[in-house]
Amino acid sequence: MSDPHRPAESTKAREHLANERTLLAWVRTAIALMGLGFVVARFGLFLREISATAGISAGPESAYSAPIGILLVVSGIVAMVVSTVRFFQARRQIEAGAFVPEAYPELAVIALTLLAGGALVVYLAASGR
Repeated sequence: MSDPHRPAESTKAREHLANERTLLAWVRTAIALMGLGFVVARFGLFLREISATAGISAGPESAYSAPIGILLVVSGIVAMVVSTVRFFQARRQIEAGAFVPEAYPELAVIALTLLAGGALVVYLAASGR
């Protein structure tokens, strides 16, 4: 006799595959955040090099690109760590037949990304004079 609270094997397979797809989506997001962070950090360096070549002084706002880029890269790393932890946690819960959704880890990644995005908006507004 099967336990009505335990999902059937085919349902468990679908749930595990969905869990893997979610992990891969977070990995893509993390890679995008890290890539954007790299570009932002290097953009400030590019602006300083162009200014030096042209013989003009780069604005002080170009110094902010590295910290903003680093924050975006850190956001990507945090997203990768959080998604991996959540993947294994969900995997254990699926196997136990007692999945409990949580939003706090994802909200932490969102908050960090919003902070970096807000800093990027301020940086772009300041450097776009």
